[in-house]
Amino acid sequence: MLRVLVVALVVLVAAIVWRPSADRVQPPSVATILPARVELPDVPFVDQNGRPFHLASLRGNYTWLFFGFTNCPDICPLTLKTLADARAAITARAPLSTPKVVFVSVDQSRDTPERIAEYLSHFDPEFIGVTAPEAELAPLLKKLGVTVEKHDHGGGAYTVVHNPTLYVLGPGAEWIALSRGPQDAAALTMDYPLIRLRYRSIPASAPQTPQE
Repeated sequence: MLRVLVVALVVLVAAIVWRPSADRVQPPSVATILPARVELPDVPFVDQNGRPFHLASLRGNYTWLFFGFTNCPDICPLTLKTLADARAAITARAPLSTPKVVFVSVDQSRDTPERIAEYLSHFDPEFIGVTAPEAELAPLLKKLGVTVEKHDHGGGAYTVVHNPTLYVLGPGAEWIALSRGPQDAAALTMDYPLIRLRYRSIPASAPQTPQE
């Protein structure tokens, strides 16, 4: 009996010692995990249903945050299709851990809630689309390092240039990782559980944030 107890104790200790820790988890293939969680400024958004929306509403979930506009000819539709495909793949494997997707418009003049709702309906009915006045959105863009440029072509015509980066928010609605574009559904699907496994090892705050 003593020998059995000793063997059981050895096995237990070995299991504890060799249990995978966050530091031993394989790093993401394309995403970059931040050195610390970054709290984001509150923005008084309006969602695609015309209701008030705040990033705090995302607490308890992992979220993919993407900035774009409905008149975007290439980056936005390609990225949103990729996110829809990645969400579908994740849902097929682990439906309870599927990330939310929030599309933030950077074209306040043209992107009304109704227009955003119609646009997102082509990709995934679960996508959340939001808009906010330019001045209200500015602090969030600055914090994340999002680049947005509007090129005026005269006569009221203009185009918007923005970076294709995907921002990952943790369950505290804080910024924890990013994935620079172009996005790939397979890579996002593989990286997502790895980011989740690393979440608890990410410190709560950082003195500086990476810039695009």
